[in-house]
Amino acid sequence: MAFNIDRFRKEQVYSGSGPISELRADLEQLGLFDTDVERLRKAWGQATLWCVAAAFVAFITWVMTDAGPEEEGHLETLALGALGVLLVGTGVCLVRYLGYRRLDLDNRRYTLAGQVIHRLRRDIGPTAPVTLSMDFRRVDLLEKKLGHRVTPSGWKAEDFADPWLTLQTRLLDGTHLSIGMVQRLQKRSRTRRSISGKYKTKFRKKGWAVIQVQLRVKAERYPDLALLEPEARKYLQLPEGVSVARLQLAEDRLLLSARLEENWSAGPLGQRAAPDAQKAVVMMLLSLYQVLNYSKHLHKQAKAS
Repeated sequence: MAFNIDRFRKEQVYSGSGPISELRADLEQLGLFDTDVERLRKAWGQATLWCVAAAFVAFITWVMTDAGPEEEGHLETLALGALGVLLVGTGVCLVRYLGYRRLDLDNRRYTLAGQVIHRLRRDIGPTAPVTLSMDFRRVDLLEKKLGHRVTPSGWKAEDFADPWLTLQTRLLDGTHLSIGMVQRLQKRSRTRRSISGKYKTKFRKKGWAVIQVQLRVKAERYPDLALLEPEARKYLQLPEGVSVARLQLAEDRLLLSARLEENWSAGPLGQRAAPDAQKAVVMMLLSLYQVLNYSKHLHKQAKAS
């Protein structure tokens, strides 16, 4: 199915299924769309500032004008008319600016999806179907809210989970691969009375991300896979700034979750200090395959003895 940019503009949710070439074409369109939105957002933002500045200058000029009685009424009408036009123009520019700000996408999201697909292209094959879903809406939408609570220290906390990325496909060796990423957010607020008797409210935010990689395999090819969970951790190698959140092994699947800081990057061109999410996905996948290879090795040893 062809990518519908008009539908995406309204929903800000992408969902596609097809060979890698089609998905990469869709991601390219998303990038061009986002570049155009960023350009228009900047232009309307500058226009808003110019209108505000012009209105301020017109107001000061009107106040500072030293006119005679005959000219006073005419200048006042002219100044008020100019102010009215400028204020209307400011409102129009501001509305357009806010509209484009809402459409401005998080570049990391479509960049990460493109990087992962590119890195996996040889393991997937040119014609194998890949299912990709991405949600570009805000993390703190009501539908993404997990709940609220009050901490022992008196903070009112709201927790949000945004499962914005899902990628599923079958690799050339028959393994079913599933990759997901969730952006987490916690909002906290606390109101206290100061010594002077005034009430003050403090607000805090904390965010992080979780990547999940799962492999589904044929149980007969990897016997006793579920028993290897204690030993499997020594095969896990993740990049700097990425920590293991969960490792789970069953008879026919392996699941690895990792946690990244909120400022994660989507590749080598990101911030140097930021965790590399693209590298994390690749290393998580390689780590799970190391566990599978270890399972095969143990099975061969058992048969030989």
